[in-house]
This record gives sequence, structure tokens and C-alpha cells, in this order.
Amino acid sequence: MKIESVKIKCYHCGDDCPDNEIKINDKFFCCNGCKTVYEILEANNLCNYYSIDEQPG
Repeated sequence: MKIESVKIKCYHCGDDCPDNEIKINDKFFCCNGCKTVYEILEANNLCNYYSIDEQPG
């Protein structure tokens, strides 16, 4: 029986996350760069970017 792993997508850019270690609340990130951009957007009340962009990043 083959067990398939679920690929976690980066909340910011949509790339596959190599692991699930970079996380804020329930959002996963592929790298610290994407996490940092998210933190900047969040700190400036600009997270609506994620709702208007079909392919964030």
C-alpha cells in the first residue's frame, strides 16, 4: 500500500513547502522570505492582497 503525503502550499507564493516548520497561526510558508512579506502585509493591514490576487507571491 502506497501512502501519499499531502503537499502543503505556501500561503504567500503558493509554492510547495519543503516542510511544515515555518508557520504563523494556521498559515504555512515555504521560506522565511515569504513569512516576512506576510508579516509586513499583516502589520500594515494589507492582507486583503491575498483575497484579490489569484496567484499571490
